[in-house]
Amino acid sequence: MMRHFGIALVILALLPQLAIAEDESSQLNTPARRELVRALASEYATLKVSLPINKRGLTVDDTGEFDWEKHELSLLRSGQFITSGIRVQITKISFDKKKLRFELNGGGRKLKRRILERIYAGTATSVTPLARPSDASNPKGSYVTIKFDEFVPDLTPDEVKSILATVLDFSKKSSTKSFMEAQPEEFKEAIRNKRAAVGMDKDTVLASMGQPLRRVWETKGETVVEEWIYGERPYKVIFVEFHEGIVVSVKEY
Repeated sequence: MMRHFGIALVILALLPQLAIAEDESSQLNTPARRELVRALASEYATLKVSLPINKRGLTVDDTGEFDWEKHELSLLRSGQFITSGIRVQITKISFDKKKLRFELNGGGRKLKRRILERIYAGTATSVTPLARPSDASNPKGSYVTIKFDEFVPDLTPDEVKSILATVLDFSKKSSTKSFMEAQPEEFKEAIRNKRAAVGMDKDTVLASMGQPLRRVWETKGETVVEEWIYGERPYKVIFVEFHEGIVVSVKEY
């Protein structure tokens, strides 16, 4: 008995040191990390690219770049996605040694029922689960992960927003006049006529033509392309084809 008591005392004496070592290695309580959570948790942004509704989402590097072709394949395989131009909310921020992971709109993973939800108590005529049932509806969110080479550095919220700028637009929508003034001359006429033009990005097409009726992905050779479809038969139908987020073809039928 005394031997076990002595071992317990040694373990208790070591616990504060172990906790400190864990904190230092994980850096969970650094001021920079707390500031990121304070500034970005629950923040709203507009999607600049479509995101698959799954447990992986999209991963970018520390400059915000990502593999467009791989991402388009992920959208194609997921079957469900959040379209670009949609307003989303950061609902959780997770920290790893080399990653910052942002959950959007509750994430893309369907919740599993907890054990207590499967255990019922009550009488023969009335029973209730021991835990409140989780939301079993289909997921409606996704994830964006920033992956660093060695470790997550101390970043300010503005620096994180700058990295995520290829995927998320945190700024407020500008007026139509300011939007038009910012466009290249070759696009202004197309925007006035509510049309798409080769060279436009997705944000410009959305501002010019609005949300498409449908979005489809297909493989052409070794390239996966995204196509936005406006209108339907018997009326005019417009097909806007994108490669890596840029319009490469506009066809009307």
